Amino acid sequence: ASVPSGGAAATPVEESLRRVASLRAGLYVDKAARPEFAKVLLVTAANSAYWKFYENWACAATRHGLDWAAVANDDASEEKLGPERALPVSGTKVSAMVGWGDIRLDYVGRSKMHTAMRIMQLTGMDVVFTDCDNVFIRDPFAAGVKLGDWIRSGKYDYIYQQELQTRPKADWKAGGDGGNTGFWYASARKKGLQGFFGSVVEVLDARLKKHPAADQPVWWELFNELKQSQGQKCGEASFCGGLRCVKMCDREASCAAPDEETLSYCPMDPWKHPTGWEDADKYRGELITYHANYASNMDKVKKLQKIQLWDLCNASVAAISLGGPTTAVAFGEASASKDASVPS
Repeated sequence: ASVPSGGAAATPVEESLRRVASLRAGLYVDKAARPEFAKVLLVTAANSAYWKFYENWACAATRHGLDWAAVANDDASEEKLGPERALPVSGTKVSAMVGWGDIRLDYVGRSKMHTAMRIMQLTGMDVVFTDCDNVFIRDPFAAGVKLGDWIRSGKYDYIYQQELQTRPKADWKAGGDGGNTGFWYASARKKGLQGFFGSVVEVLDARLKKHPAADQPVWWELFNELKQSQGQKCGEASFCGGLRCVKMCDREASCAAPDEETLSYCPMDPWKHPTGWEDADKYRGELITYHANYASNMDKVKKLQKIQLWDLCNASVAAISLGGPTTAVAFGEASASKDASVPS
């Protein structure tokens, strides 16, 4: 068995994380086309109950030529994804379709945070995470798209989707103290950010022993405590990871500290990456992605249908909704879709 930097032999889960990350890194199926993304891994998540959502997301991603790994939140999804795409979880597994407030969804959030942290620690790769109800209408990493350009530039350590139920006014400004943890980019270059992920996981583990604890409010609670205390307090965590200050976009840093101890972060454009807008279909031509939140379970399907982002494994539907050629790619060991070409 290989030996991680800490000296102990790697666990089977860690071996899987390393292997899958090395196979899927680069964001695109064509690994030579965009070498600047060689150390970036796109990650989504699935379980057996949400498999249709995963397939739908994967068929959209396939049309953009993307490659990815997926957190397998139960044994059935791990088997379907196969050993070359599945990222097994080391915590509580969840097979059901569960909504906000259900502790089982909180275990899914915890697994997402822990898996991303371990990928960064074990491989040194950056991670882009997306929920599978956050469908890519256009390629979010293409040249000229702000998210992809920001990742190329290396300017920011953390880029996140804003959490706005309705379209903001033209003069709206982000506060930088909250957002969605279902779509983000995290750079592995600063140990402090990896450590902060560890603080979030530590607090989630402590709270989940007593009551429900969702990753999104915990992330931003600890982030704001870190900012206010200059890295001295992060909830019940024993350590804030080594970060002391934060710097949002081109604003002044919250305090003075070396670059290694300062988190540079910026939100995605909320007019391009909306979350749950009921009228998103009116602005569809302007959008890069659409996140069907502010809805639970099958109500998410209604939102995706309204904006023509459901049933994307049907080639004729996808051609109208997304454009571009149909590309055959294995996004799992099995698929229920009759039109998607999915070799094993």
